[in-house]
Amino acid sequence: MRGLIRLVRPAFPDFDGENAAFRDAAKALESLRAGGAGRETLDRLEEAAPEGLDAQALAKIRARFEAEALPHLATDRAADIAAFRAMLTEARARIPGWTLSAKGFAPARKGLRKTYAQARRGLDHAREARSPEAFHDWRKAVKYHWYHAQLLRPINPERIDPQRGMAKELAELLGNHHDLHDMRAHLAAGGFDAAAVAAMQTPITQEMARLEAAALTLGHRLLADEPETLARRWQGWWSAWKGQ
Repeated sequence: MRGLIRLVRPAFPDFDGENAAFRDAAKALESLRAGGAGRETLDRLEEAAPEGLDAQALAKIRARFEAEALPHLATDRAADIAAFRAMLTEARARIPGWTLSAKGFAPARKGLRKTYAQARRGLDHAREARSPEAFHDWRKAVKYHWYHAQLLRPINPERIDPQRGMAKELAELLGNHHDLHDMRAHLAAGGFDAAAVAAMQTPITQEMARLEAAALTLGHRLLADEPETLARRWQGWWSAWKGQ
């Protein structure tokens, strides 16, 4: 829903309030993933490591992650799920009152152009800064472009599907990169076997570098067009689709 309202944001006067409401609703479910995030990231790292990981270090870190996950698994999340459902029910009741200040493709054109431009700026910043924070910020913009490609797919599936696929793949690369950054910070925070943590540093650094290189290469393909060029092309597809 946040992707939808961001697409029409320039013409949607209730954007700020609704965006905050849907953001808060999503936060209600964060605890459901918290217990398994480290283990999932470790599993992906093990699969990606070309020469494998230190078996003893891997076992010690995995055991620690599993121990940390136990309280999450034992906690009843019914209240979190109920809160999420309540917030969505409230949002659904507000939808009939939503209005747009413009019609046709105009609102979507502006939103599409803006988020695509943000993704291009994110690419430039990530390429220059090469920091985890820059790659994470870039991911946010890429995800919105992916959502917008999914929403607008019906106007020209044949042409939009490749763009949508690249955006999805790029968002996943950047998401995996951020997960590794989070895991590295978590390992450094204490509570893990020091030798095991030391043994994981090189594999983590190497995999993050590989993901960065892959993301930058794919990002240049995905974001090759100027924002206005892309927006104009997609508006043409919209016009042809509406005229059918």
